[in-house]
Amino acid sequence: MNIERSSTKKRISISDLRPGMYVIGLDRSWLQTPFLFHRKHIRSQDEIAKFHKHGIREVVIDTQRGADVDDRPAMTTDEPARAGIVQTPAPSKSTVAARPLSAAELAFQPLAKELDVARAIHDEALSAAQVIFDGVAGGAPIDSQIAQHVVAKLMDSITRSPEANLLLMQMRRFQSDLFTHAVNVCVLSLVVATLEELADDLSALGMAALLHDVGEMRLPRTLIRKRNGFTEAEQRLIEQHPMLGAALLSQCEDVPALVRHIVIEHHERIDGSGYPVGSRGAEVSRYSQIVAIADTYDDMLSGRNQIAHQPTEVLRQLYLQANAGALDLDLVEKVIRGLGVYPIGSLVELSSGERAIVLVADRSDTIKPIVRIIVSRTGMKQLNGPIVSLAESGSVAADRRIVNVLDPRKEGIDPMAFLKIAPALAG
Repeated sequence: MNIERSSTKKRISISDLRPGMYVIGLDRSWLQTPFLFHRKHIRSQDEIAKFHKHGIREVVIDTQRGADVDDRPAMTTDEPARAGIVQTPAPSKSTVAARPLSAAELAFQPLAKELDVARAIHDEALSAAQVIFDGVAGGAPIDSQIAQHVVAKLMDSITRSPEANLLLMQMRRFQSDLFTHAVNVCVLSLVVATLEELADDLSALGMAALLHDVGEMRLPRTLIRKRNGFTEAEQRLIEQHPMLGAALLSQCEDVPALVRHIVIEHHERIDGSGYPVGSRGAEVSRYSQIVAIADTYDDMLSGRNQIAHQPTEVLRQLYLQANAGALDLDLVEKVIRGLGVYPIGSLVELSSGERAIVLVADRSDTIKPIVRIIVSRTGMKQLNGPIVSLAESGSVAADRRIVNVLDPRKEGIDPMAFLKIAPALAG
């Protein structure tokens, strides 16, 4: 077999692909396949069969993040693994080491391993965004070098684990300040762009997403803090913030023209109902539409300009807007499939009476994600509860389905407390 080697990356034949491996590339364009991420842990033979079905003949794997060609198989065929259930780790290290990881555990590993790193990068991004926005409010020019640095670090983290970054974005859903909104829109835009394979312009897109509302810092503060009930004159003034932002960016010599273009267009809609120009259809670039969708999603999630909504309701509203012609339906569907109907970090109630935190979206079946059980049928909290794939076949998993989405604040539950990697998963 011909294997292309580069550091920990190998190009292998599809016939050598098996569960436990981490795929980082396919031999076909993403647009020619139904697979939203070309970077994923292979969890089952069914996924490999889907690759065959869609004409994939070679893949690139990363042996640092998954199994190598010569490694022993990581999966077993015992019933608990087929059901997607992780038993409570035994105290004996030798026992833990002997038990192979289930498909659901393998899918959770990249998120768990990247989470602390991603959190540090997000904290740095939030601080940097606040410095940029506060500086502009005080009359200073945009510090484009700081913005570029932030985007580069976010891009690296998203490449390693889109899920970890989406999770942190979801966990900030109740923070409505402008710099948090900026980072959230940047993260979601970069994830969607990864799905769209817009690699040549990811940096420009990320920078535009981070700075899309920077023009608001040149508006009266009383107007920015006002949430609704704008007069006609106030609304006209607000609708100038994309132009104000582009004007600020024009003073930065190292900022690509594409960044300014996206900033101007991020409130345009393809049915012509947007502002500041009222562009429609193909006049609104795909990059601008990505930022528009990410901006709308986070606005509704955080309640910046209205009442905050649950993630599932936000996705429904986006779909309704797309059906009405304001947003690109294809892009909205990619966002929904990327986030999952139940976004990462969602607190859900299962038909079994258990409660769980959504860990990983199954993009082949968005209503059956991988979850961690955090409250048992008897009401007992489980810090390192079992990790379950609701999409796995098997009598135990088949009994579980999501029946309700809960508000973590009302339930007094911090989802982040249940996302630490257990010793058995540390590898």
